[in-house]
Amino acid sequence: MKKTLVLSICSSLAFAPSVKAAEDWGTWISSTYQTDFGGSRYLAFLELAPRLKEDSSEFSQFIIRPLLGYKITPKLQLWLGYAWQGEYNGHSDVEFDNATQDLMQQVQWIDNLTPALNLQYRFRLEQRFFADADSGHRMRHRLRLQYTLPGTNAYLIAIDELFIYLNSLNASPRESSVQPGVNQNRSYVGIGYKLTPHINLDTGYQLQYINNFNDPDVHNSIWFTNFNVTF
Repeated sequence: MKKTLVLSICSSLAFAPSVKAAEDWGTWISSTYQTDFGGSRYLAFLELAPRLKEDSSEFSQFIIRPLLGYKITPKLQLWLGYAWQGEYNGHSDVEFDNATQDLMQQVQWIDNLTPALNLQYRFRLEQRFFADADSGHRMRHRLRLQYTLPGTNAYLIAIDELFIYLNSLNASPRESSVQPGVNQNRSYVGIGYKLTPHINLDTGYQLQYINNFNDPDVHNSIWFTNFNVTF
């Protein structure tokens, strides 16, 4: 587990944004809802996530992501899920005519390193079914650290996630983005507050680097807000 975390972090740092990358400012909002059905080993999760692009002036995506999970131990979880990622196209009669549908499997490790410091590591495999191409296979490594400020309900949060494609989709509209290797990296830093024992909110800055193979790379600055409910 520790070796995987180190490799993920080192790989992320190796792919800093190119000076030639295209740039944009965006706004992402994520609301998540998770339950363990009253303390059982079974878990359910739902994420709803609208996203804006073009200096936050244009609606770009909406993601619906439900998952079911199981606690192997108090720290180790296994999940299966599905995601619908609607790509908004305001120039078409069908506004979400390029939606991607994903099947996913993930392993998640959650550990309190100290009373104030929480670590989460997530490894996810995705089978991505595109509307305009064959399927892509991608893996994602995410490391999340949360530090609760002493004597308060506030916390600091940092997340880094590396995306890697395992196959290519040559001779298709996805050729420039789906090739074996690094697809993108997301780094997020923010501040949060526990509104109640079951509701928290964090907001901050995310740098998204997208590695394209035939087109210019993309370097997005995103203001990202997460609203999370557990019950």
